Amino acid sequence: MRQEDRLQVIWAGTFIMSGVIFALAFMFTPVIGTLAAAGYIVMYVGLSMAFLLVFRSMARLNTEFVGTLKAKKSEIEQMKKSVERKYLKKKIDEATYRRLVQDYEQQLTELEVKIKNLKRI
Repeated sequence: MRQEDRLQVIWAGTFIMSGVIFALAFMFTPVIGTLAAAGYIVMYVGLSMAFLLVFRSMARLNTEFVGTLKAKKSEIEQMKKSVERKYLKKKIDEATYRRLVQDYEQQLTELEVKIKNLKRI
């Protein structure tokens, strides 16, 4: 299970638990109501800390992944230049050159879209 999925499950469980706690608090005495409110506060402080930890690690992972994608983009650009040099030296024919350049352009476009989407997060 991914971290985001775990976080959503924890969040949903917390809301369910808080609803049960407040239902019990209203059904019983004011002492239990006070304890329920204190438990609710402690639970949300813990959940906030969990969110901070998860999102900080997600930001670090996104940064690392963007770096990997940029390295791959650079590699594809070098391969594209290599194919262009081979074409100019007549080592490959025009059809092969066009097919390879088109493939590299498609890969570069996909990588640029992924990088752009990750930077938005």
